[in-house]
Amino acid sequence: MNLIKLLGIAGIFGAINFFPMRDYAQNPQINFEKGTFTEIKEKAENANKMIFIDGYATWCGPCKLMDKNVFTNDAVAEFYNKNFINIKMDMESKEGKKLDSIYDVTGYPTFLYINEKGDLIHQWIGASSPEKFIQIGADALNPEKQLSSFKKRYENREGNGKFIYDYLNALRNAGLPYKKVLEDYFKTQEDEDLISRKNLDIIFFDKYNPIIDSKGFKYVIKNRKRFNGIYSSDSLDNDIFDAYFYDFRNVLHSRSFSPAEYEKWKQKVKEGGFSKFNEVLLEAEMQYSKKERDWKTYSNNAVELIEKCKRNYDSERLNSIAWNFFENVKDTNYLNKAVGWAKKSVELESKAYNNDTYASLLYITGDTLTAIKYEKKAIELAEKEENIGFVDEMSKTLEKMKSRESLYYGF
Repeated sequence: MNLIKLLGIAGIFGAINFFPMRDYAQNPQINFEKGTFTEIKEKAENANKMIFIDGYATWCGPCKLMDKNVFTNDAVAEFYNKNFINIKMDMESKEGKKLDSIYDVTGYPTFLYINEKGDLIHQWIGASSPEKFIQIGADALNPEKQLSSFKKRYENREGNGKFIYDYLNALRNAGLPYKKVLEDYFKTQEDEDLISRKNLDIIFFDKYNPIIDSKGFKYVIKNRKRFNGIYSSDSLDNDIFDAYFYDFRNVLHSRSFSPAEYEKWKQKVKEGGFSKFNEVLLEAEMQYSKKERDWKTYSNNAVELIEKCKRNYDSERLNSIAWNFFENVKDTNYLNKAVGWAKKSVELESKAYNNDTYASLLYITGDTLTAIKYEKKAIELAEKEENIGFVDEMSKTLEKMKSRESLYYGF
């Protein structure tokens, strides 16, 4: 199985209703208020408190974990009920989409801390521990830590390297764009400063949105050997490869993408001087052939990278490739290779989705009994992850296996 929006305008919220999520009589937990947004703002103003919004999606696993393990924590409940007026919003609902049109929500869960006027003060994206979630709330209350304060100071051209570094992290934690700030940070750093673990972490800290045109990234490529005391060669090469991989993925799926843009990107990689640029180009061609649904080229390049180049893919990437084979490749020899990749994915990190991939590939290559075993494991993991959608879908797959029915496309 494949694993796959700073300032507010208060008036638009007038008719939004917020509903309580639980009965609060028995157990300590965050008290999520109800009422129109105007009422919530009035309540916040009267109480001299900031408003906290838990922006979630119904399908979001980490959101469910926050509900279960963090919002019900005694210390969390005491801190948030004391310091905030709390509301909860499904960001994909009609009301949530109104919020999404004003605030920069790029993923779930997103935590928004706003004042009684509807201005965004602080923001954070992603699940956290109870202790970390309290610290996030404390930062929202601290003018020195608030995202809005960082933004104002940055716009006033405060150029201290440490300040820009801290602003970078605040933007990253909020899931907000930071490319210009990153470039401003590197302007404060001399070449020798770049040879440090701290700066390497900045260069590679957003795996899915790398900036391969940054001063830092270019310096690493040209001075790779100087980093061997900080990174092993293989580890650094993998980070560089991944940066190119995710950069091309973003280019490929942009509205402006064209064959000419593809050629321009490939030339940039070649001129960059990365020692494994041929593997990078193979990977790019693999992504491009997937977009074009050229599965022969896709499968050939996948085998070349994994079997011959020994590309050290992580569990998620191995699973993604194996699943693409399951859905689109009919050559038995290639499908047998995909079985091995799916198995390795499970061995690296056993999740519901990759157990399902492994089981499905086993089934269509003839090993029904083992397929049933791993599909049951996938269902068990999905139940632990509280992913009801996965459970339902995988249960149907399991019944097909037991009945010796075809999966998806006739095997």
